[in-house]
Amino acid sequence: MARLVQCGLSISQSQYQRIKALAQQQSKPQAYVVRGLIDIALPFAENGHRLNFARLLTILEFSSLALDTLIAKLAPEDSDRLLD
Repeated sequence: MARLVQCGLSISQSQYQRIKALAQQQSKPQAYVVRGLIDIALPFAENGHRLNFARLLTILEFSSLALDTLIAKLAPEDSDRLLD
């Protein structure tokens, strides 16, 4: 396991509540959730991209819809099982 560095980090009450709720939902420690969020967002920022989560979710939803449509057309007899 990577050696962790202790650092001070202040967040708003709203951010804390959101992180706490997500950690409880995933049954993980809050620090684990924060590290995961950093691992996801930091590469985008390092490469000069702005983080537009609404756009990212739209792309993911569109990709999922496109995949569902392809499976339904190419393998209609297996589509229910494959999509599950």
